Amino acid sequence: MTVNKMLVSSINDKPLAVSECYFGFNPVKALISLSLLFVLVFIAVFVRDTFIRPILGDVLVVVWLYYLLASFLILRPWTIILMTLSIAFSVEFAQYIKVPKLLGIEPGSVIGTIMGATFDWLDLIAYITGAVLCMVIERVFSRKVTFKTCR
Repeated sequence: MTVNKMLVSSINDKPLAVSECYFGFNPVKALISLSLLFVLVFIAVFVRDTFIRPILGDVLVVVWLYYLLASFLILRPWTIILMTLSIAFSVEFAQYIKVPKLLGIEPGSVIGTIMGATFDWLDLIAYITGAVLCMVIERVFSRKVTFKTCR
């Protein structure tokens, strides 16, 4: 798949080499990200259970964030997965030190739903599961099919 690359200028206005360009747009990954966002909003608004919303939702939020970042960053999948995990772990750590409460964010508000209310170690496991799922998906879909003939 070809990704449209946008050249970024350096400080002295010389264009960077194509290999140094980190921004571009991947419409397939953007569409996957948008689809996952709709699924996550549906889960947040309509699902009230003990598995899909708290566990599967946390797995899917990492996959969504990965595809969101991968839709405009031209980096190796490992790099984007580590960025995604860092963001997810940072949000969870913010819950641990009660940043939403310190900022006066109401638990039922939109930002309260995004930030979450309570720290849970199982959320970290769900985030790691989402990252592993991203690695598997990337490995499967980036594999080039080659045919070997036996002689």
